[in-house]
Amino acid sequence: MIRLKGITWDHARGYDPLIAASELYFKEKGIQVEWQKRSLTNFGDQSLEELAKQFDLIIMDHPHVGVAEASNCLLPLNDLLPVNTLNELKNVSAGPSFESYHYHGKQWALPIDAAIQCASYRADLMSNDSLPNTWEEVFDLAKTLASKNLYIGMALCPTDCLCSFLSLTARLGSPIQENKEALSNEMLNNKLLVESSIGLKALTMLRSMRDVFHPKALDWNPIALYDHMSEENDIAYSPLAFCYTNYSRTGFRKNILKYHTAPGINNAVLGGAGIAITSSCSNVHEAANYAAWICSDEVQSNTYVNAQGQPGNKKAWENKQANDITNNFFASTMPSLTNAYVRPRYKGWPKFQQFLGETIHTYLVQDTAPALVLEKLQAAYSASYLIEKNKEND
Repeated sequence: MIRLKGITWDHARGYDPLIAASELYFKEKGIQVEWQKRSLTNFGDQSLEELAKQFDLIIMDHPHVGVAEASNCLLPLNDLLPVNTLNELKNVSAGPSFESYHYHGKQWALPIDAAIQCASYRADLMSNDSLPNTWEEVFDLAKTLASKNLYIGMALCPTDCLCSFLSLTARLGSPIQENKEALSNEMLNNKLLVESSIGLKALTMLRSMRDVFHPKALDWNPIALYDHMSEENDIAYSPLAFCYTNYSRTGFRKNILKYHTAPGINNAVLGGAGIAITSSCSNVHEAANYAAWICSDEVQSNTYVNAQGQPGNKKAWENKQANDITNNFFASTMPSLTNAYVRPRYKGWPKFQQFLGETIHTYLVQDTAPALVLEKLQAAYSASYLIEKNKEND
């Protein structure tokens, strides 16, 4: 019997639908797919190269595709799946999810899960018609809620404050771009992360959030934020955190969270996850067939979404039953997903991204001068390209 071994992340959204789908796949195909879990932090930071030595399938984050290309630790799916299959999956991708795993002409993963940073709220603590549409309205809402002993919540741990910084700079008109091709060292030395005025405004906004939002925000990732929002009664609204459909379902937690587009709708950071095949996989064609099967309309709209999943297939996001069981989660957030911002994916980005998050978090904890922080980030971003370019020239 053929066995495939995969690694995902430790949450109902990341694990439960894989187990349900794999049980169905075994019944249909007689192929066993076993899944192990790692923490959400490791999902974003753990070495892709090391994981690829241990597993056949990896659930991964799209900013790591440059590492995959450079290290040859994953197999391009163009070599394993028919063109028409890839085109079909591309056409039903939720937002830019499929394209986020397409890099330098190769498809490094299929979008099994889709997400963006968006808003969430407790309908029993605030009404739908009072949801803010702009950041100015978000801060006005914070004052209104404070008069009722309520807070706005935010996830500002290092991983999430960096993503919020990216969403803010993109929304303010200076999205961080990847464009290193054909750049000279002189040009690279002057390459900036973000326009200075916009970078400073984003950093200032994050500090304002720290000051007026819930005091535990600096410790929280989205899961911790949503666990608190759904179990306690002191946070009515959150403007920007990666969405989790589980919290919009009856019975998952004490109280239901409803989700909405991010303030301004456009340019919120794309999240989600892709399913990739490692170069150490001994049954590559079986693994590729499984990946295409689990990302198909039929599986994503039924087995996957019914088992706490958050599909990467837009047919599932448009599915009436999927929206019925999630209090309209998918339809309510689809505009932000459709217009999401895709992070850079060059080889040096994951390491820089970690530095970006740690630096911004330290800034929020220690009250460092914003101009000094931005100068440090601008230099590190330029250096992340130079290091990669110099290695390529060795």
